Amino acid sequence: LRAAAGAAPLFYRAAPVPAAPPAAAPAAVRVPTFALGSLTASRLIQGHWQLAGGHGRYTVEGALVNMRAHYDAGLTTLDTADIYGPSELIVGEFVKREPRAVPCTKFCCFRGLQSIDKAEVRARVVAQCERLNVPSLPLVQFFWADYGVQRYVQVAQMLGALKDEGLIQNIGLTNFDLPRVRQIVEAGVPIVSQQVQLSALDSRPLQSGMAEYCAQQRISLLAFGTVGAGLLSDRFVGAPPPGAEAVRAGGSSLSMYSATASRFGPWSLVQELLHTMADVARAHPGASVANVAQRYALQCSPAVGALIVGVRNSEHVAENARTFSFALSDGEMDAIRAVVAKRQGPRGDVWDLERGVPV
Repeated sequence: LRAAAGAAPLFYRAAPVPAAPPAAAPAAVRVPTFALGSLTASRLIQGHWQLAGGHGRYTVEGALVNMRAHYDAGLTTLDTADIYGPSELIVGEFVKREPRAVPCTKFCCFRGLQSIDKAEVRARVVAQCERLNVPSLPLVQFFWADYGVQRYVQVAQMLGALKDEGLIQNIGLTNFDLPRVRQIVEAGVPIVSQQVQLSALDSRPLQSGMAEYCAQQRISLLAFGTVGAGLLSDRFVGAPPPGAEAVRAGGSSLSMYSATASRFGPWSLVQELLHTMADVARAHPGASVANVAQRYALQCSPAVGALIVGVRNSEHVAENARTFSFALSDGEMDAIRAVVAKRQGPRGDVWDLERGVPV
């Protein structure tokens, strides 16, 4: 056994001495908030795509415990979607337990694009409110699968009508390209956000002009994929790329972001990026490569409002929060940008490749 701090060993009798004050615990990093339309949202958002399946097994109660751990760490905003399997229902159960949580969901249109009407839109939104245990959707983010069916502006206006009715508080977009974002905004739909893949490995929101336009229109970019399912982390500095078996074991996320890394360039270029980020991390006590990658995404454009981080488990809660314990200097941003400038891709506008748009 050990004696109390500052006391003599138990087998040695000595005159009492004042106990040394306990070492101060490191201060918890506070995740800041920002105005997302009418909402107060955390700048780190819990991403619950993982509840859709294809990301490993989980239990509902385990997912709820995980949501609580992230909420208590300051990630008070949760991102889900109508296409994420039971995700809305599980998030809704958490909202029942923690009414202060801010659930954000999506309105995704893949089929029946020619026939979708006001009645269908309203019925779907009402069902989402019921699943999420809210009287109105705090933020609904609209996705349209096929630009060839040019009814996305009309359906966005239907969502706008439901906002006027009070069933929706705020409207956002998900993975639209710049020309379509302009069309929807110019049609008078009050857009507050656009969710996009954005990282040092994927510059499409920057190279397309999307970020600049959104900054001008005060539309917040909500960035996902900022650490590429862990590819931009300490684990891969100096390491080979994940093999086919590792990618399969890593689930849908690692599969998607491995493809992004391949488009970025050869693994040697990814390594140059990782080593640059590791050098930057060493200048910030306690920072990791993942923290630097997240800071880069936060600082690459004034349009970026928040990062969406996948929260499969609670292992990275404290590490994610540490992203807000420091900022990158202009020189550090320039060092990362110098490597990013060597990229071979991904080319095109937001989500062009995923839609099969030639680039």
